[in-house]
Amino acid sequence: MAVNDGAVALTGYSKEQLIGQSFYLLVSDEHHVEKYELIWKSVLENGYWEGKIDYLIDNDRKLAQTLTVYALTGAADEFYIWRFSNMETTTCSPEPEQTLQAIYQTAPIAVISLCKNMAVKEWGKAAETLFGWKREEVIGREFVSLFPDQPPRIAMFSHPLKGEKERIATGECTVRRKDGTFVDVAYSTISVTDSEGNVAGYIMMANDITKQKQKEMEYKKQVELAKKIQQSVLTPPIQNDAVTMDAIYIPSDDLSGDMYACYQIDYDRYGVIIIDVMGHGISSSLVGMLLRSLLRGLIVRVIDPVYVAIELENHVRNLFPSDADELRYLFSMIYLVIDTKKKQIEYTNAGHPAGLLVTEDGEVIELDKGGLAIGSPFSVPFEKGVIRYRRRTRLFLYTDGILEEIDPSILQSMNKIRHYAKVYSHLPDQQFLRMLIDYDRSPVNPADDIYLLSITIQ
Repeated sequence: MAVNDGAVALTGYSKEQLIGQSFYLLVSDEHHVEKYELIWKSVLENGYWEGKIDYLIDNDRKLAQTLTVYALTGAADEFYIWRFSNMETTTCSPEPEQTLQAIYQTAPIAVISLCKNMAVKEWGKAAETLFGWKREEVIGREFVSLFPDQPPRIAMFSHPLKGEKERIATGECTVRRKDGTFVDVAYSTISVTDSEGNVAGYIMMANDITKQKQKEMEYKKQVELAKKIQQSVLTPPIQNDAVTMDAIYIPSDDLSGDMYACYQIDYDRYGVIIIDVMGHGISSSLVGMLLRSLLRGLIVRVIDPVYVAIELENHVRNLFPSDADELRYLFSMIYLVIDTKKKQIEYTNAGHPAGLLVTEDGEVIELDKGGLAIGSPFSVPFEKGVIRYRRRTRLFLYTDGILEEIDPSILQSMNKIRHYAKVYSHLPDQQFLRMLIDYDRSPVNPADDIYLLSITIQ
């Protein structure tokens, strides 16, 4: 990143030839590679290495060197100093100022040296570019005076490091440049101590993250819009004299492919499906939206749970051919058909957490018959479960996001849900779901999306 004149003289390369290149440009044979690997390992583990090294010059002559390698920590990116001293010509190390001057002038981020009273001691080219102030305008001035309207609570602009436990201050802030424009900055401030351990000054490193912040804001807006679109296409819960249902959706910070849908197939039958696409993010949500566009036609046309699962399996295989394994997407689901005339429920469970059916007598039946998740590379026939009911019945379907919030143990979470469903099955759908959320104190922003669906068959 930066070299001084001594390094140019030692290596025979110009600054232009060295800056931006890998340090291994200077390594000439396998012995050197092995030695440098050992040095680098020590620096990464201990932050420091010093010793003697023979440096090869003129292809045949070796020059004995003292090499000191140490890390400057605390920045968003860490900096490493490699300092050579010629043992044949000198018995003392070069002044640290020579090394620092090279960093101040050529570092891609602003590196600023401050006195104990926060007066600017050194101000390089990157600092001029970032803040808009020329070197001659700031040397000797108190750093905070350059930003009079900056809130004092930000450690970058106050006296940041007073105690031994506060050697490094890091953060982000928005500052006004000399020309009045604003820039987002990520900074690290490190205290420099004297031989007695007292604070003698500070080194500050600052980087322009304005474009990064703008991209983050734009991404957030796009995610929020995508979430609204996802929620807008959810089917409204069915409410009539035979079947009532309600749903609660608690989104995570990420987009996901979780969804549910419900349709009245004919006068007596209702199709209900809940889906959880693997992973998070834009790709999962796109897969979910693709599936959502198929569901109504598929459920109303095919109806039978096993054949619906097979159709979805075929559709996923067409979307993601076998030669594109890196694009393969799995999703779990429960799809069920409620027939109020026959008083029976047919369902298939494709790798999804078992839904629960609670009879009016308090019996809890798990909806666990089915097969593997849709899109699995293994081919296993889907099984259909059939449950007959006589009187009022409660169905509870959910995605696995709720399991992670109730208890660290998935098994314990499922046992708690079974107990809850049995004890509170007499409540109306919406109240039943709200009581579950309050009972388990689920967070506003869970780690994974949560869908809860309660269905009452009268």
